[in-house]
Amino acid sequence: MRYILTTLLAFVLSINVFAQNQKPLVKKFEFGIYGGLNYNFHAPDFTSSLGGNYNVSATSMGFHGGGFADYSLDNTFRLTGRIGIHGMGADLIESLPQNLQNTFSANITMLEVSTGVKINELFNDSPAYVLAGLEYGSRLTSEYTENLASNPVSSTDYFTIDGTQDRLAIFVGAGIPMKAWGYTIAPEITYRKSLSDFSSILAPWGVDQLRIGVSLTLGPSNKKTEKIIAIVNSPSMEIGYYNDAGDYSILESGLKVEDIQYSEMYPFVPFIFFGLNSEKPDPELQMTNSGDARGKFSLETLPQDAIEINKRTMDIIGLRMQSNPDATINLIGSIDGKSETKKGLALRRAENVKTYLTSNYSIDPNRIATASKNLPDVPTAKNLKDGMSENRRVTVKSSHFDILEPITIRGDESRWTKPELIEFRPKDFDSSAIGSWTLNVSQAGRSLKELVGAGSPAPQRWVIRPNDLSNAQVPIDYTLSTVNSNGTTSTVNGSIPVDYMTKTMPSVQPTPDMMVTKFSLILFDFDRAEISAENAEILKNRVGPVIKSNSVVKIIGYTDRIGAPEYNRSLALQRAIVTRDILEEKAPGIKFEVSGRGEDVEIFDNAVPTGRVLSRTVQVFVETPRN
Repeated sequence: MRYILTTLLAFVLSINVFAQNQKPLVKKFEFGIYGGLNYNFHAPDFTSSLGGNYNVSATSMGFHGGGFADYSLDNTFRLTGRIGIHGMGADLIESLPQNLQNTFSANITMLEVSTGVKINELFNDSPAYVLAGLEYGSRLTSEYTENLASNPVSSTDYFTIDGTQDRLAIFVGAGIPMKAWGYTIAPEITYRKSLSDFSSILAPWGVDQLRIGVSLTLGPSNKKTEKIIAIVNSPSMEIGYYNDAGDYSILESGLKVEDIQYSEMYPFVPFIFFGLNSEKPDPELQMTNSGDARGKFSLETLPQDAIEINKRTMDIIGLRMQSNPDATINLIGSIDGKSETKKGLALRRAENVKTYLTSNYSIDPNRIATASKNLPDVPTAKNLKDGMSENRRVTVKSSHFDILEPITIRGDESRWTKPELIEFRPKDFDSSAIGSWTLNVSQAGRSLKELVGAGSPAPQRWVIRPNDLSNAQVPIDYTLSTVNSNGTTSTVNGSIPVDYMTKTMPSVQPTPDMMVTKFSLILFDFDRAEISAENAEILKNRVGPVIKSNSVVKIIGYTDRIGAPEYNRSLALQRAIVTRDILEEKAPGIKFEVSGRGEDVEIFDNAVPTGRVLSRTVQVFVETPRN
């Protein structure tokens, strides 16, 4: 027994050293085959029907083989079941005087069914496991020949061993899964202790076993996952997306790109933000021109990006004031009400914006009124850093609708990607060793997105804009490069399949399959779900006419990052519902799909005030198939 335990311990230690820093190679469910050799330990003490007295332990070699199925309960425990056969025959010897002996040669084959549990994660950074369980055996063959020294004629006839009974045994062991030739192979060693005698007549007769073998996992296949997420190093990258309800899922079928007729309305944020104690607009949040801006700026040159559009608030107002000579505006400056104490700062902010409009766009000063307040009429969380940065602003008000109306960017044809937002999730990186990282996303050598950071890389989201991807079946490639504290570099590469879909006319000119109009034109006040009368008119007059009898309208609510996630999801859903209620009055009988994502999906950069304001919105998608 000491030899057996020493062998098991040596095997466990050796495979643990061999497997250091490998990842476990198991999936939720697996099946395969197993096989190997048995070292059988026979402990007899019986007298045969012919008078042979066998009470000396004997050993023999045999075989075992069959099939298995494993099922993971969690990362630690894994159920295992096996069915197969094994051989445990042996020659039992009775030594007699004058170097004579009696021989009882047993030929035994058993059908075995075993159940047990594998325990993982017992060894740091190793996939090695221990296993234990119960084996039930049923006789397939149970025969013997017996040669007695008193009988000079040897018998070769086999007889059935009397009293053969089913075998019950317990087993313990260890194994190590490894990758080889595209399969998972696990060398194993187990010791099996019999709980009953092999024969009820030739008893006692116990048979224990030491097994050394290997299991080969045959399935299930994971080719589909490997096609999408290519892993070249121990660290890896997972690609996922969020559904309309805000739930995260692994991206399993790649990206779909299709030609559509596309137009989008962007909300116009009537705020100009300022830095702490500054009376000039924050240059990171508001672009300005020196001298005459006319001829240098036009709405047609604006990008399809809501934050970038709203960096030109003052220029947009200047152009619209020129186009609407009867319109007037009110500029109301405010401070954060907590850390800013400069007297007259709020009014100077409003006057600064007025000067920009009169100087750059020749607006009559009498058309612009200025005022000041300690806080805006509807302040954002004034005791939080995010809220204070939003309250340092100038608010623009006008009774003329054209001055503050949403901005529409239209295109005859655009390439629309679904899902439009994907997330890169780095896996198994050593955060203590990484100094900096760079994530580069490209298509056919053309850079689409580059993100950089320090320390262990966190999940990164990418919003895919219209026309970002090419009109071809070309996959998206990504490379995550890390630089360790000692200066060494490593990379994780992969690709995401792209399925480009379009109809072609006889002239081989692409034509859109569907008309999709996206509206993000309504902004809600902080922590509010009410729609003002002005916004209700926008919904009825801008969204309503686009909805056709065969349209599907999807409404998704959002919030900023301020507040608890559960509360924000509820607030986002309320915003989507009140929007649907208004549109249903204009388009009854239409199919509406409503959901609330809250802050779970950050559609705009919430690190900047403009992004948080834009996130208090609903997105309305009107999808109308073309006949």
